[in-house]
Amino acid sequence: MQDHFGFRPGQRPAPSPGVPLYTLITIVRNAVGSIEQTLRSVERQTYPAIEYIVVDAASTDGTVEVLRRYEHLISVWCSEPDQGHADGQNKGVRQANGQFIGFVYADDWLPDDFVETSVASLLRDGADFVFGDMDYHMDGEFLFTIPGDPEYRTRIHYRAPVMNYPTLTAHRRVFDGVGLFNPAYRVAPDYEWLFRVDRAGFRGCHDPAIRYHFALGGNSSQYATRSALEVARALCAQGANPLRVWSYACVRIAFHAVDERLRRYVSPAVYARVRAVRKAISG
Repeated sequence: MQDHFGFRPGQRPAPSPGVPLYTLITIVRNAVGSIEQTLRSVERQTYPAIEYIVVDAASTDGTVEVLRRYEHLISVWCSEPDQGHADGQNKGVRQANGQFIGFVYADDWLPDDFVETSVASLLRDGADFVFGDMDYHMDGEFLFTIPGDPEYRTRIHYRAPVMNYPTLTAHRRVFDGVGLFNPAYRVAPDYEWLFRVDRAGFRGCHDPAIRYHFALGGNSSQYATRSALEVARALCAQGANPLRVWSYACVRIAFHAVDERLRRYVSPAVYARVRAVRKAISG
């Protein structure tokens, strides 16, 4: 049976009663080479109350066949055309029943305790959302870790602070308060949403115990310049100082251009060292 979004039920058993439900969402298109690693990392989660939703954008490379093999892990899923990153995320959030909502993307994977640690942090701190540190990988090799910024609110009015969005788990009340992702932002809808979240007064907390494994080469890596432009446009739409916003965006775009060439022509070890120097300069 399908609902009006085209979702169909998977075979994941009901979560443990009396434990806050966590909705984990994966959006995917043509990731047959990496989606199984993502799914296995979800399967290994130690938290007992997970609703897992998969939104596939009509993949044509065998991804759907992999999803069918893992239906025992999935609560509901669909495979149908969508209008991009934000549209896929919105479909998943509309289906979510959890008190807490997070994402894992199809090129990435989670530590076994990701959900358990995120829920514990939210319950302990009382924040509206939590985020952690992100381990970067390229061609199967670990490169470096980028820690989240506990002082993100001092910078969010002119730039996208280091909140490592994929590590983020939000309380349902955040989505109820600010709404869904804006499809007008094709590459950086996550940060446009975060700017609205901050301006609505919701409070986030950084917890270094939360980790996430990010594979360079996905959507945000390939379209880094466009992402920087969308971030600047979103900030200006929220009333930020255009001169400061665009000055910082130009610096980021210049660094992104260097990054792209480095990733193509040097070894992962050399790239990691240069990236560390760049990070120290740009913040």
